[in-house]
Amino acid sequence: MMKNSFTKYVDKDTILVLDGKTKFDVLDRLITCAADKSKVDRDIIMRATWKREKMMTTGVGFGLALPHIRLTGIPEPVVLVGLCKEPIVDYQSQDDQPIRVLVFIVAPEGNQEDYLQLLGSISRKLRNAEMIGEIVDNIARPSQVLRILKRRSKEEGESEE
Repeated sequence: MMKNSFTKYVDKDTILVLDGKTKFDVLDRLITCAADKSKVDRDIIMRATWKREKMMTTGVGFGLALPHIRLTGIPEPVVLVGLCKEPIVDYQSQDDQPIRVLVFIVAPEGNQEDYLQLLGSISRKLRNAEMIGEIVDNIARPSQVLRILKRRSKEEGESEE
């Protein structure tokens, strides 16, 4: 049984280099892009994202944040990878480390199993300092970051179909 990899939803247009210096700045940019990609009203995405953040920080450690929300009425997940030029020190990550990489997921309501697989594939791949370091080293080159993400999927036998 192939696991669903988040990288099947990632391409060069969904890897964004973020200039923001605060949690608000970087999430704001990702929210705008997610609204464009999902065709969902920006306010709906913004409210859901901040409601989720108030419940619990999505800074999961090792410089990685995984903001994720679920919405009705979208056909498939939108996954954005945000690369922060500046470390985001006010993110309040679980390990108090600044955030450098955000993976923002807007997923359809419903299919819980697919959703958990999606989150799991990101965690498995990115929750390690070495991987985040390699991505940060290539921050100015989104196409190279895409290759790094895709390469790891193949190693782990995940499906990108």
